[in-house]
Amino acid sequence: MTELAVIEKLFLEFVTHYEREYLQNDPTRLPAALISYHYLLHIATSIHNTGPAWATWQYPMERLCGMLLPLVRSKQHPYTNLQNQITIWTQFSHLQYKSEIYHKILGKDSAEEELQSPSRKYCMDRVEMQRLKAYYITVLNENQLKSIIQSVQKYGKLQTKNGLIINSKLSNRKGNVVCTNYCFSAQLLVDRNAHCPNAPIILEEKEFFREVQYFFSHQYDKQWSMLVYVQWVRNPQPSGHDPLKF
Repeated sequence: MTELAVIEKLFLEFVTHYEREYLQNDPTRLPAALISYHYLLHIATSIHNTGPAWATWQYPMERLCGMLLPLVRSKQHPYTNLQNQITIWTQFSHLQYKSEIYHKILGKDSAEEELQSPSRKYCMDRVEMQRLKAYYITVLNENQLKSIIQSVQKYGKLQTKNGLIINSKLSNRKGNVVCTNYCFSAQLLVDRNAHCPNAPIILEEKEFFREVQYFFSHQYDKQWSMLVYVQWVRNPQPSGHDPLKF
C-alpha cells in the first residue's frame, strides 16, 4: 500500500469513527458535523492531483481562509452569512465590466472631486431653498424654474482631485477646540453704485469671508449637481498673526 493510500485510509477511518461516536445518526447532533471534517476525505485526492499539502494546498487555503473569515458577521448563521457576503463581493468585483452600472455606482474616473461622510438626508428650509433657486436662475439664466426638490443629501467633507480634504461646519464636531479649515475668502467685483438704480456701474474688487456650512448633492431637471452651502461672515477680526478670526 502506498503512502497516499495509507493517508486516505486513516482519514476515512477517523471520519467514520467520528460520525459513529458523535453523530450517531441523530439529526439533533447535526451541528457537530462540521464541514472541516468532510474536507479530510479530499486531502489524499488533492495531494494526488497537486502535490503535498505544504507545497500547493496549505498556503492558498490559509490565504483563502484569511480572506473569508473576516467576512462572517453572523454567529447564528455563519455559513449563510458567508455565502451572501461572497455573492455580494463577487457581484461588486464584476461591476467594472458593466460600464453603464459602474459609472452610476462608483462614478467616472474623470471626476475631480468627491463628497465624503458624514452624510445624511436633509430637507432644506425656506431660506436655503431661496438661495438654491437663486443659484439655478443665475447658472441656467432662466427666470422660470421647474419644480425644485427640497430633499438633498448632505455631506461633511470634499476631497479635491489632488487629495486635499476640505471640511465643513457639519464635520467639525469639536467646535472651537480644534483648528478649522472650512473658512475661506473670495475676491468679488461689486458695483459701488448698486444702491443707486440710475447711477453708472462702477465695479471694484472686495474681499469677502465665508464659512462652509455643508456640501450637498442635488438633482434638478434630471441633472445632478455637487454644491456647497456657505454663510457670509461679517466683520472678521484680525488675530494678531495675519489670519482673521471669524
